[in-house]
Amino acid sequence: MNESRFSSAVRAAKKRKTAKSRSERIVFVVVFVLFFFYAAALVYPFLYCLNASLIDGGRAFMRDPVGMAKPPKFANYLSAFSQLDVNGNNFFAMTLNSVWFSFGGTILQMLFTSMAAYVVCKYRFRGREFIYSMVIVIMMIPVYGSLPAQYRLYSRLGMVDSPLILLAYCSGFGMNFLVIYSFFKGISWSYAEAAFIDGAGNIKVFFSIMLPMALPAVSAMGIMGFVGMWNDYLTPILYMSRTFPTLASGIFLYEKKIAYTANQPVYFAGVILSLVPVMAIFLAFQNKIMSNIYAGGLKG
Repeated sequence: MNESRFSSAVRAAKKRKTAKSRSERIVFVVVFVLFFFYAAALVYPFLYCLNASLIDGGRAFMRDPVGMAKPPKFANYLSAFSQLDVNGNNFFAMTLNSVWFSFGGTILQMLFTSMAAYVVCKYRFRGREFIYSMVIVIMMIPVYGSLPAQYRLYSRLGMVDSPLILLAYCSGFGMNFLVIYSFFKGISWSYAEAAFIDGAGNIKVFFSIMLPMALPAVSAMGIMGFVGMWNDYLTPILYMSRTFPTLASGIFLYEKKIAYTANQPVYFAGVILSLVPVMAIFLAFQNKIMSNIYAGGLKG
């Protein structure tokens, strides 16, 4: 009697396990298909752009914009250096503008964000909680709603069509603030107290002790910020397009200028060339970015 009950219980457990494994396989297949199509949707524009950049002549592109490049014309990439021109700025000038805009903006943004996050996290003063709450509230305001007032302010300050536009990245708030703030929370204040006992001041403690300890999070956010600024075309179009067009904004403006003309393959070649630096940086530091963000999230 007991043996029959035991065997029936075993059979019931096997049936439940089989049904569970079958449902898990169905869920896995559905999720895999969804992610496959999502990945394909992300990769397809890049492959299309790469193929279009190798088409021999704009007329061939106009006849068959989705056809394969037969034979591929790699000379389009050389033509991009000479033909891509926006307001007197060639491809090399726009590349230089992208370099100083991305590097300068990233350095200023990370420096001021780190200082703001450190002060709000480690110092006790009146209004500290209010500042942290305002950071979250400001992030909820749509950026497009503040653009008219922002442009008017920068114009009156003489920051439009000037390298002074980099000062706009000295605000010190945003998503980077929250990430670095959470990282500073995981750093013990005893290090700073020991430095104060040895005679160090607040500035020395920050730059010599606390900032190096938070460098993993700061560097990870800095790399992501650099990639974002390199690809940003809205800010350069609004504030720098007449004098200092970057690659992102310049190629966008060039595409509007040559619409429905014979230079489309050269345009796509310029797009591919503009992607090379950020792709190289991301591929070189992708493990560092993900590991440091994960570590920062755990410490927060």
